[in-house]
Amino acid sequence: MANDNGSSFVATASAAESGAPAGSPGGAPARRAAGRGVDIQRFATLGFFLVFFLVVAAIKGSVFLSVDNVILTLGQNAHLAFVAAAATITLIAGQFDLSVGAVAGLAATLVAGFTSIQQLPVIPAILLTVVIGALAGLVNGLLVTKLNINAFIATLASASAIGGVALIYANNQIIYNGIPEALTTPGKFEILHVPLPVFYAGALLFLGWGLTRHTVLGRFWYAVGANPEAARLAGVNVGRMTMWALVTAGTVAAIGGVIMTARFGSADPTTGPGLLLPAYAAAFLGSSILSDGKFTVVGTIIATFLVAFAQNGIDVLGLSAGVKPIFNGFVLAAAVALSEGLRRRGRRLVRSGSR
Repeated sequence: MANDNGSSFVATASAAESGAPAGSPGGAPARRAAGRGVDIQRFATLGFFLVFFLVVAAIKGSVFLSVDNVILTLGQNAHLAFVAAAATITLIAGQFDLSVGAVAGLAATLVAGFTSIQQLPVIPAILLTVVIGALAGLVNGLLVTKLNINAFIATLASASAIGGVALIYANNQIIYNGIPEALTTPGKFEILHVPLPVFYAGALLFLGWGLTRHTVLGRFWYAVGANPEAARLAGVNVGRMTMWALVTAGTVAAIGGVIMTARFGSADPTTGPGLLLPAYAAAFLGSSILSDGKFTVVGTIIATFLVAFAQNGIDVLGLSAGVKPIFNGFVLAAAVALSEGLRRRGRRLVRSGSR
């Protein structure tokens, strides 16, 4: 029986990653057909950004294309790659975690306060902060898996509570005095003029790719996200996998918050909620650029910096600050529509190929 469950899981997980039903003999031809069908949509998405970048370059090329501006943009948005990756992990598992921005904001506030107010050594302060982020994910997991609260509602509620905790801890003030150099140096130090946080984001890309694509845990997440009932019948503990996804998301988001404080040398307790929209915009945009609607950490991180450079272009052009949230909203809506369209088309082609 154990062997039967293991074989069923492999088939289910493979189907989840490919988009083909488990055991479908027509999966491979259908995937090739789906790939040909979605290329136009992907190129259109990339084409939009390319045209925008060309327009900005034509108007403000000396600033926008300068090496200093490129490096600055990468360094200032590395923490967002962690928040977006955290959101992606839960999306892979078929859940929404709307608290990842709040967790990152709380982590940024706590690590700043632990080292400046409580004067904890930097390493224990960072570890304690990351553990708190993991505990926030654990609470989300318990709400979803034990109390059966919809993940959207559960994490929305926890995001509000977490944001309140950050405000209370910081006394509604930005924390900037007394933060030790031992914390800020890893955020500002450069290798070949490239800030260390960019290398952290690069490491996250490879670790996230390895975790989600080349471990049993990652395959479990994809299987649960694709079809939780089929995964359950194949022997997967769906509740446990959902719990692990939310705990991992809280941990990764907290690391992003620590990097944010290290990079900027201060912590604003109100910044967390503002990270949520660009994080999800990157997650859905990445799913439509590099795959047929499937969420991947690699696609999300690439899309994070794509969106970051677009927002930098808005700044370079001197447009109103109100343009950024409008742009983020547009990108999220368009990316969700495209991602869902790609998934529907892929399912239709797979079904036709399996007949």
